Amino acid sequence: MDLLQGGIVRRSTAMLAAGMLLLAACRGASTAEGSLTTTTTTRPIETTTVPSTTTTTGASTTTTTTFPPRFASVDLFTFVSAGPVITNGPDLEWDWQHTDPGAAVYHDGSIHVFQNGFVGWPAPVGVGYWRSDDLGKTWIEVSEDPVFDGTDLDYVGRAALASSVLVDDDGTWVLYFYTWDSPGWPAGQSKIGRATAPSPTGPWTADLQPVLFPGPAGSWDEYAVLAPSVIKTETGYEMYFAGRTRDGAMIGRATSPDGISWTKYDNPATTDDPFGASDPVMRPGDPREGNVWDLRNVMQPRVALTNDGYVMLYTAANTITDPVLINQKYGLAVSDDGLEWRRSSGEVITPGTIDTAAFWYTELLFAEGSYFLFVEAARGNETEVYLATHQGPLSLDG
Repeated sequence: MDLLQGGIVRRSTAMLAAGMLLLAACRGASTAEGSLTTTTTTRPIETTTVPSTTTTTGASTTTTTTFPPRFASVDLFTFVSAGPVITNGPDLEWDWQHTDPGAAVYHDGSIHVFQNGFVGWPAPVGVGYWRSDDLGKTWIEVSEDPVFDGTDLDYVGRAALASSVLVDDDGTWVLYFYTWDSPGWPAGQSKIGRATAPSPTGPWTADLQPVLFPGPAGSWDEYAVLAPSVIKTETGYEMYFAGRTRDGAMIGRATSPDGISWTKYDNPATTDDPFGASDPVMRPGDPREGNVWDLRNVMQPRVALTNDGYVMLYTAANTITDPVLINQKYGLAVSDDGLEWRRSSGEVITPGTIDTAAFWYTELLFAEGSYFLFVEAARGNETEVYLATHQGPLSLDG
């Protein structure tokens, strides 16, 4: 779950305990993480820009801001079925009510998914393990019990949630997770941790300290860092994450030579808060672009390194403070370098496509020339995981 995971019906159990039902909003691996080899083409983002001019009075200076053109987003993904591919557990089990796709990786010809399962929210979370050996057509619940939960870690408050997974060259499985450290929602503090195992079923051993912390007071990510998406490149590791204050969210990037020690992206041209210590690589859409759909908050990056370059599935929300009015939407962005992103002109998936009430957490995977988009969808008082796919290159026409 991202800071906004836990949505309309997903949080209902916890809220009913308080005497009311809140209708509110309830983690892509690089193909280099598994045995699949992907060649990334040099496909530059178009240079056509949408100009916007702002005039500063008094000093009589004029600055011009340009925006990369957005690409069409309709009909990019098709759901493989009207039903879920990863389902909840039996009644009264640890995962009977809510299941989100957590983290996914393609390795040795199989898709591996580490689901987050929980009852109510905020609540303890168990990380389960599912596998598909036929590119998502059929699924096996490998373990009925959680393979990881983070309950033995001092820095985990309420829960630890799987968000990204990869397999290192020596065969070590590496899981990145984020904590939920507050009893409330959606205002939850969070840090990012890391665990390793010799196999997907474990045993998983978490690092004794988080690998990424919120920024200093006054920064754009001072309150929480969460929902990491980690990819392995020729030069090391890159992490994309959601950073937030108490009332705003943006997407950041960090790099590491070993997957353990991380440095947040910092543009030397920005020296004042909120961007003095580090900078986001994606901010909310700008109203000067016109009728854009991602104006207020952007978060929950799901990044894959593909034949189309860097591809990010991300979430936009109208608010991250009001659990009743919250509304989430999901779009794509593409990049050649992971820093400059060109975004879709609108949503790429909507709940009505499969007759569900809402979408919450997502995951994006690229394998064998196809994109696999996992989404947590709500029906009734429960959420389960559905799968949509896109085969071949993305159409990036404007």
